[in-house]
Amino acid sequence: MSRIKQQRLTPSQVKRGRSWPFVATSVALFGATILVYAQTWSFGYMTVDDPAYVTANRPVQQGLSLQGIVWSFTNIHDSNWIPLTWMSLMVDSSIYGVRPAGYHLTNVVLHALNCVLLFSALALATRSLAKSAFVAALFALHPLHVESVAWIAERKDVLSTFFGLLSLLMYVRYSLGATVWNLAASLLFLITSLLAKQTLVTLPFVFLLLDYWPLGRIKFDAFFGRWAGPRSTSGPSNPEDEARLEQVSPPSSARKRSLGRLVGEKIPFFAVSVVFSVIAAAAQSSGGAVRTFQLLPLYAREMNAVSVYVAYLWKAVFPHDLAVYYPYPQAELNATVVTLCAAFLVAITGVAIVSLRRFPFLAVGWFWYLGTLLPMVGLVQIGSQRMADRYTYFPLIGVFLAVTWLIPELVPAGFARTRLLPAAALTVVGLLGIAAFEQVRLWRSNVILLRHAKESTNEHLLAHQFLGSALLDEGQIKESLVELKEAVRLGPWSAPAHYGYGLASQKAGRFNEAAAEYRAALAIDDRLAEAHNNLGFLLLKERKFDEAKSHYLRALEIDDTLVDAQVNLAFLNLTLRDYPRAIAHAERALALGPQSPTACRLCIALALEGEGRLDEAVNKLQEVVAAAPNDQIARQQLNRILTIKRHTMHK
Repeated sequence: MSRIKQQRLTPSQVKRGRSWPFVATSVALFGATILVYAQTWSFGYMTVDDPAYVTANRPVQQGLSLQGIVWSFTNIHDSNWIPLTWMSLMVDSSIYGVRPAGYHLTNVVLHALNCVLLFSALALATRSLAKSAFVAALFALHPLHVESVAWIAERKDVLSTFFGLLSLLMYVRYSLGATVWNLAASLLFLITSLLAKQTLVTLPFVFLLLDYWPLGRIKFDAFFGRWAGPRSTSGPSNPEDEARLEQVSPPSSARKRSLGRLVGEKIPFFAVSVVFSVIAAAAQSSGGAVRTFQLLPLYAREMNAVSVYVAYLWKAVFPHDLAVYYPYPQAELNATVVTLCAAFLVAITGVAIVSLRRFPFLAVGWFWYLGTLLPMVGLVQIGSQRMADRYTYFPLIGVFLAVTWLIPELVPAGFARTRLLPAAALTVVGLLGIAAFEQVRLWRSNVILLRHAKESTNEHLLAHQFLGSALLDEGQIKESLVELKEAVRLGPWSAPAHYGYGLASQKAGRFNEAAAEYRAALAIDDRLAEAHNNLGFLLLKERKFDEAKSHYLRALEIDDTLVDAQVNLAFLNLTLRDYPRAIAHAERALALGPQSPTACRLCIALALEGEGRLDEAVNKLQEVVAAAPNDQIARQQLNRILTIKRHTMHK
């Protein structure tokens, strides 16, 4: 008998966890994943999206609390309604504070657990340990998945998939004879997955695919079964054929149902998916992330959708030029390219259907890929990117599944199948691990990552804008000016590009140019609170108090949690001798938790002095000096007010 059959597990062995090879393989998958991704624990935050998710997200920074939980469920933030993701980040904040290592650690552990869950579900469903392990290894180590793991903001990917795979595992257990509570648990885990991110709304369709193969739950009638059912009942002519047929045959313990009953069984799952799809669409629309058909016509979306299906497959086979942002294609996406891509997709689909009985796993894996990727191919266009590596995190499992089961069927029996094929599989896993390790290394620095992204894609304003902002954050002002100026040249209609160039100009001391860029940004989009705040600061330097005040107030009208605007307005009111408002804005800034609370307390002390409340001013300054003994300005002001008090008393 072949080695393939010797490696197979019975359902009871997998469910009870009594197979040492199963346990050892799970540990190996977990360890290999940690080995590749552990380097992220020394990485920092990404300048793109991480501020919105962590560093500039006040509810997250405050840690897990009842107030934070309420905020998570009642707010759409960054065009997303993802309460479970926000709460997971709050837990990290409670444990690790502002240190990025903890957030990276959680992402990596979740990804490693996802690999083990995927392996467990496939091993249980297919009873093939080696092939399930290979699929899980591809999932764990493929470079396309680095973005979902190394990017803190993509916590939603790994967390959503974690609960999605738990849902899948519970469904498989139920299908193989476990209690109906497993089906209820599967539904509950689907809901939690969608609370983390509304990506796996297509999971119920995956369950239907698995019902066909490998679970074999669908009852075919005599006529329909002639062409639809997996060909697993004909008598094999030799042991190798017997082993192959056993590999594609359904477990004998599967709960068989008619197709109608199987669909009916999943009505609660479909209902949940519909509800969360509506929620996702509403959240994205309310945040302005969804592109209208006027900006991007339907025909362009359809052309792009066809091409990205093939582009992802190409990057899966040859993972190169991976970038955090792929600009939307322009002239290069022509009818010829799209026609060739469509022909390729139709050809594979045709082969999968024609070989449905002989190779059922090919159709299951292929339609898994097509179906689960559908929400992310751009028919409903979110943002301006063409595609994203993170979108393949779950869909590529289908491709890995199809390839892993198909190749052994095409390799001749004997030495090639039993010796060469396992050696080739180990080689592939090793090469992918090395490639993933190198891809992860790019994330050690924002500048390195975003420079690589710019070099790996066609010229686009966002590539220059992202890189310029990263250079600015690292203090490389001259280089950032070059990149950000190029972004403005490529996108004169882009408010963020003008704002970025204005910020770099301000840090370079080119204040007139900075003010002009802020005004240009606000002329395009008046809702940029930071641009209003920075322009107000520049106007204040020119002693244009009324105009500066109007911009500060507009900034707070847009975002009343903008600490810098509260602080700036407090000092402006102090200058204008409007002491009550100065105190009010400084206290509001303190309540928001500013990075430098001594400035707010100093402002309050000086306002109290202006109102003649010298004792209170002294007390406030003493608090400042106690908290920051090296603050010379606070000491000087304290000594000055104490001197005034002494003179007043002597009078």
